[in-house]
Amino acid sequence: VYKRQALMSVIEDILDFSKTEAGKLELDNEPFDLPALVEDVCAVVAIGRPDRTVEVIACVQTNVPQRVCGDAKRVRQVLTNLTNNAAKFTEAGEVAVHVSAVAVAQDRVRLRFEIVDTGIGIEPAAQQTIFESFMQADGSTTRRYGGTGLGLTIAKQLVDLMGGEIGVTSALGQGSTFWFTLTAQTMDAAPSHPVH
Repeated sequence: VYKRQALMSVIEDILDFSKTEAGKLELDNEPFDLPALVEDVCAVVAIGRPDRTVEVIACVQTNVPQRVCGDAKRVRQVLTNLTNNAAKFTEAGEVAVHVSAVAVAQDRVRLRFEIVDTGIGIEPAAQQTIFESFMQADGSTTRRYGGTGLGLTIAKQLVDLMGGEIGVTSALGQGSTFWFTLTAQTMDAAPSHPVH
């Protein structure tokens, strides 16, 4: 089942890459349960790595509203790409998906997602190009870990399309933190949090 899902994910990435390049990818705007989506992504990624001693953890802060309005499919796609990528390059330890509300104003919330791993890390020079099409941090990793080199590019395109930002901080041998931000409409009362 997981292999079929992985294949479908690759096909979806390629189709979305083509649509985004052509400016024809449209976003949905529907209410969805954000913490449930994050937990589901972590569960699916964990199931796909049964041969590794890697724990995949969802950490949604209490200031994050449960229901937000946006494109759940695209948020899931970005999270899945980044979390799968983190798990792929982590031989042991954990991958933690942190979600926090960094600013709340009326019915809008600024969300920050951080995917933190204890993996192999990325060289500083490679961090500058890792979101470019068909790029990987190290050419030899393609043979060892597989992948099309499109996942991070798709993630960046989708985050850009949703009006957010994306980036990475990393140190060789110490792991990486991929992060992205999105602004969404809250569908329920969010706990107050200072706007910075």
